[in-house]
Amino acid sequence: MYVIVMLLLAQQNNGGHRAEVAKLMVHPQARRRGVARRLLAAVEQKAQALGRTLLVLDTVTGDAAEGMYARLGYHHVGVIPGYAVAARGGLQATTVFYKAL
Repeated sequence: MYVIVMLLLAQQNNGGHRAEVAKLMVHPQARRRGVARRLLAAVEQKAQALGRTLLVLDTVTGDAAEGMYARLGYHHVGVIPGYAVAARGGLQATTVFYKAL
């Protein structure tokens, strides 16, 4: 089983306060057990320790993760159509969120 979370620190001169949760993946067999919530809490804590006060992330539009992010205090920004190539081909929309830490 795999779980992963990746934090990318903004490198721009005007971005020293923000970071991106670039990847949060939990194996299907480990879902609905609080794993994603704990990973997200850990990455938020790490971001704060690094002086970051704003996190952004995106997820596949329509995915169950949208509801989880909202429940964990992330705010819906909007949807970008045709943002990513789906695993089975074709383009899919992504939903963008942010959270002030």
